Amino acid sequence: MKISGSYRFPVERDRLWSALMDPQVIGACIPGVQSFSAVAPDTYAFEVGFRVGIVSGAYKGTLELRDVDAPNAYRMVVQGAGVRTDMKGEGNVALAPDGDATSLTFDGDVNVTGILARVGQRMMLTVAKQQIDRLFQCLSARAA
Repeated sequence: MKISGSYRFPVERDRLWSALMDPQVIGACIPGVQSFSAVAPDTYAFEVGFRVGIVSGAYKGTLELRDVDAPNAYRMVVQGAGVRTDMKGEGNVALAPDGDATSLTFDGDVNVTGILARVGQRMMLTVAKQQIDRLFQCLSARAA
Protein backbone atom coordinates (compact mmCIF):
# COMPACT_ATOMS: atom_id res chain seq x y z
CA MET A 1 0.00 0.00 0.00
CA LYS A 2 1.46 3.33 -1.05
CA ILE A 3 0.73 6.39 1.05
CA SER A 4 1.72 10.00 0.48
CA GLY A 5 0.59 13.46 1.31
CA SER A 6 1.49 16.93 2.46
CA TYR A 7 0.46 19.12 5.34
CA ARG A 8 1.08 22.76 6.19
CA PHE A 9 1.87 23.57 9.81
CA PRO A 10 1.56 27.15 11.14
CA VAL A 11 4.97 26.99 12.86
CA GLU A 12 8.59 27.47 11.87
CA ARG A 13 10.49 24.44 10.57
CA ASP A 14 12.81 24.17 13.61
CA ARG A 15 9.84 24.11 15.96
CA LEU A 16 8.06 21.41 13.95
CA TRP A 17 11.28 19.39 13.72
CA SER A 18 11.66 19.54 17.51
CA ALA A 19 8.13 18.24 17.96
CA LEU A 20 8.73 15.42 15.47
CA MET A 21 11.88 14.37 17.33
CA ASP A 22 10.26 14.45 20.79
CA PRO A 23 9.12 10.93 21.78
CA GLN A 24 6.64 12.34 24.29
CA VAL A 25 4.96 14.50 21.65
CA ILE A 26 4.86 11.74 19.04
CA GLY A 27 3.73 9.18 21.60
CA ALA A 28 0.88 11.45 22.65
CA CYS A 29 -0.18 12.09 19.03
CA ILE A 30 -0.17 8.61 17.51
CA PRO A 31 -3.83 7.53 17.44
CA GLY A 32 -4.47 4.51 19.66
CA VAL A 33 -0.99 4.52 21.18
CA GLN A 34 -0.65 2.55 24.39
CA SER A 35 3.11 2.97 24.73
CA PHE A 36 5.90 4.70 22.82
CA SER A 37 9.46 4.79 24.16
CA ALA A 38 13.05 5.12 23.00
CA VAL A 39 14.99 1.83 23.03
CA ALA A 40 18.14 3.12 21.26
CA PRO A 41 19.19 6.32 19.52
CA ASP A 42 16.60 7.03 16.80
CA THR A 43 14.77 3.75 17.56
CA TYR A 44 11.44 3.48 19.38
CA ALA A 45 9.23 0.64 20.56
CA PHE A 46 5.48 1.12 20.37
CA GLU A 47 2.20 -0.57 21.11
CA VAL A 48 -0.99 0.66 19.48
CA GLY A 49 -4.55 -0.49 19.40
CA PHE A 50 -6.79 0.16 16.43
CA ARG A 51 -9.64 -1.18 14.38
CA VAL A 52 -10.00 -1.70 10.64
CA GLY A 53 -13.43 -3.03 9.76
CA ILE A 54 -14.15 -6.01 11.99
CA VAL A 55 -10.49 -6.56 12.89
CA SER A 56 -9.21 -4.88 16.03
CA GLY A 57 -6.43 -5.50 18.47
CA ALA A 58 -3.09 -4.44 19.86
CA TYR A 59 0.00 -4.27 17.70
CA LYS A 60 3.61 -4.04 18.89
CA GLY A 61 6.56 -2.91 16.85
CA THR A 62 9.52 -0.65 16.31
CA LEU A 63 10.04 2.62 14.47
CA GLU A 64 13.55 3.56 13.40
CA LEU A 65 14.68 6.91 12.00
CA ARG A 66 17.41 6.71 9.37
CA ASP A 67 19.25 9.20 7.16
CA VAL A 68 18.36 12.02 9.55
CA ASP A 69 19.14 15.42 8.02
CA ALA A 70 17.99 17.89 10.69
CA PRO A 71 15.78 19.92 10.26
CA ASN A 72 15.06 18.90 6.67
CA ALA A 73 14.25 15.21 6.31
CA TYR A 74 14.45 11.65 7.56
CA ARG A 75 13.48 8.15 6.55
CA MET A 76 11.33 5.92 8.78
CA VAL A 77 11.41 2.15 8.93
CA VAL A 78 8.50 0.58 10.79
CA GLN A 79 7.72 -3.02 11.58
CA GLY A 80 5.15 -4.58 13.83
CA ALA A 81 2.92 -7.55 14.53
CA GLY A 82 -0.23 -8.53 16.32
CA VAL A 83 -3.55 -10.33 15.92
CA ARG A 84 -2.14 -12.70 13.29
CA THR A 85 -0.98 -9.69 11.26
CA ASP A 86 2.49 -8.49 10.31
CA MET A 87 3.37 -5.05 8.97
CA LYS A 88 6.54 -3.57 7.48
CA GLY A 89 6.95 -0.16 5.95
CA GLU A 90 9.35 2.56 4.93
CA GLY A 91 8.74 6.18 4.25
CA ASN A 92 10.36 9.55 3.76
CA VAL A 93 9.43 12.75 5.57
CA ALA A 94 10.62 16.17 4.38
CA LEU A 95 10.11 19.62 5.88
CA ALA A 96 10.43 22.89 3.96
CA PRO A 97 9.90 26.51 4.98
CA ASP A 98 6.63 27.89 3.61
CA GLY A 99 6.50 31.60 4.46
CA ASP A 100 5.92 31.80 8.21
CA ALA A 101 4.83 28.15 8.23
CA THR A 102 6.30 24.74 7.33
CA SER A 103 5.26 22.24 4.69
CA LEU A 104 5.68 18.58 5.54
CA THR A 105 5.56 16.02 2.75
CA PHE A 106 5.68 12.27 3.12
CA ASP A 107 5.64 9.20 0.96
CA GLY A 108 5.94 5.58 1.85
CA ASP A 109 5.11 1.99 1.17
CA VAL A 110 3.53 -0.33 3.75
CA ASN A 111 3.15 -4.08 3.40
CA VAL A 112 0.52 -5.71 5.62
CA THR A 113 0.01 -9.47 5.71
CA GLY A 114 -2.29 -11.74 7.67
CA ILE A 115 -5.87 -11.34 8.82
CA LEU A 116 -5.85 -7.54 8.68
CA ALA A 117 -4.80 -7.64 5.03
CA ARG A 118 -7.41 -10.25 4.14
CA VAL A 119 -10.35 -8.75 6.01
CA GLY A 120 -9.61 -5.03 5.98
CA GLN A 121 -7.76 -4.58 2.70
CA ARG A 122 -10.37 -2.32 1.12
CA MET A 123 -10.51 -0.07 4.18
CA MET A 124 -6.79 0.11 5.06
CA LEU A 125 -5.89 3.12 2.92
CA THR A 126 -8.89 5.12 4.14
CA VAL A 127 -8.16 4.26 7.78
CA ALA A 128 -4.44 5.02 7.32
CA LYS A 129 -5.23 8.47 5.91
CA GLN A 130 -7.63 9.20 8.77
CA GLN A 131 -5.00 8.18 11.34
CA ILE A 132 -2.34 10.30 9.62
CA ASP A 133 -4.71 13.29 9.63
CA ARG A 134 -5.33 12.80 13.37
CA LEU A 135 -1.58 12.48 14.04
CA PHE A 136 -0.78 15.70 12.19
CA GLN A 137 -3.68 17.65 13.74
CA CYS A 138 -2.36 16.71 17.19
CA LEU A 139 1.22 17.50 16.16
CA SER A 140 0.15 20.90 14.87
CA ALA A 141 -1.51 21.73 18.19
CA ARG A 142 1.50 20.52 20.21
CA ALA A 143 4.08 22.31 18.06
CA ALA A 144 2.25 25.65 18.23
